[in-house]
Amino acid sequence: MIVGPSGAGKTTLLRSIAGLEDLDRGSISLGGKRIDALPAHRRGCAVVFQEPRLLDHLDLLDNVAISLVAQRTPRKERRSRARELIEEVGLGEFAGGGVKGLSGGEQQRAALARALCAEPELLLLDEPLSAVDPNRRSSLMDLILQLQEDRGVTTVSVTHDRAEAAEMGQVIALLIAGTILQSDDPESMFRRPQTERTARFFGLNLIHGMVKDGHLAFEGSEIAVEGPDGEVTLSIRPEAVVIGDGGQVEMTAIEAVYLGTHVRVILKGEQSVLEAHVQAEVSPAVGSKVGVSLPEPQLWRIPAG
Repeated sequence: MIVGPSGAGKTTLLRSIAGLEDLDRGSISLGGKRIDALPAHRRGCAVVFQEPRLLDHLDLLDNVAISLVAQRTPRKERRSRARELIEEVGLGEFAGGGVKGLSGGEQQRAALARALCAEPELLLLDEPLSAVDPNRRSSLMDLILQLQEDRGVTTVSVTHDRAEAAEMGQVIALLIAGTILQSDDPESMFRRPQTERTARFFGLNLIHGMVKDGHLAFEGSEIAVEGPDGEVTLSIRPEAVVIGDGGQVEMTAIEAVYLGTHVRVILKGEQSVLEAHVQAEVSPAVGSKVGVSLPEPQLWRIPAG
């Protein structure tokens, strides 16, 4: 899974792998074999774009089977193969009709079936959930993950959505300005960033300071910190910030926004601003002073340099 902000180069990278963009430098290998000199149709890749790009003048079966036309597969055989895939992606009831009446989620399922019909070595997904309404995103995501598991096909998907990356990615690579900043399992990316930019992208709080005798001076108090003394940058997830009586420091709640599953609280001290995610029933009133604790096990020291 490749994640990054808009303009980071995610789609360009995907198109380069597929052979739809030329390389300025470097190489692309698949299964130990260089493929960057091969034409797109010989690379063993299939792409599902943000928009399904179905052909209105063809029925659903012929849309799904279109990759088999170039292989000169007999029409009866390719439509039979397409019908199997249409059933597999949950569109069996639409197999005999056209594509104009399909919803966005149904069209994306059809595009996924079309990509799998080519039996690719590598499946490339360009923000496949971005054009799908929220009520259908979850079921489509589950389908993609199930198909990937059942078929064992290597999949590279790109998204700007951190939560989507965490749910779908076994390995997440953060791409910013054309550079991979970190590549790791989802938990490491969200909890143990290797750079400040990674921490900021994944929504962590950053705390800068000097550790002395195993403690960091923070908002008039001292917080225990693992590791050697010296200048540090620490990160902590918003949901790990504890608000309540008996906190290590006192801060002021300057913002509280209900987001459905939790409340995002912005806390301001004399020198610092923190974000905390708490349940609605314990959310402080805006303007109130609250105790804030940063549990030592939840603090992560970002590597220097």
